[in-house]
Amino acid sequence: MIQFQYKREKNNILISLKTDSTQYGTFHRIATIIYALKLDILSGELGTIDENGVQFTVDSFILQAEDNNTTQAAFQLGVMMDSLFSQNAKFEEILEKLQIPEPAVGTFFKESPEFIFTDLTEKNQTCLYLESSAGRGLLYYVSRILMENKINIISATIETDQESGRAKDSFYLTSADGAMFASTSLSEKIRNEILAPLQTKIV
Repeated sequence: MIQFQYKREKNNILISLKTDSTQYGTFHRIATIIYALKLDILSGELGTIDENGVQFTVDSFILQAEDNNTTQAAFQLGVMMDSLFSQNAKFEEILEKLQIPEPAVGTFFKESPEFIFTDLTEKNQTCLYLESSAGRGLLYYVSRILMENKINIISATIETDQESGRAKDSFYLTSADGAMFASTSLSEKIRNEILAPLQTKIV
């Protein structure tokens, strides 16, 4: 099930979606479609709500089209989201058809990136604060690594500082077993995997 809405605001697209898909990797699927359609996430809110015992993912984003063709991009986005969350959809097949190029990861982390993991004991969640150079594909790249490590995104706030052009994002996470992990080796593993292309370039 997916409810998808969008509207244009100047050169941006405002979208909101609600789906009963709440397993880890849900946001990565959304970020993948957005990146594939050459859209950039300027800001957003991710959340999980409970309605009568059923959990839903509820997200909203402000997107920017690379070529300012917002009407066509918004229509394509709606079609792709519907396909993505249909019961018969296979994400791997969708990826193969899209032939998505890898983002230039080095450009995101060229100026003092920050990755701060903090355990929030009152929520039993780990907060990952990410600050780096913004750019199309950053959230696609980071969310893929979180998915590969079976990290569940409970909620998130995505922001782009208009003056500095830096992404300032906060993700509230749990591990595959529903636990916090800032003080475990998992947080360092995720950090190393995110920064791996940068380290390779330096070497």
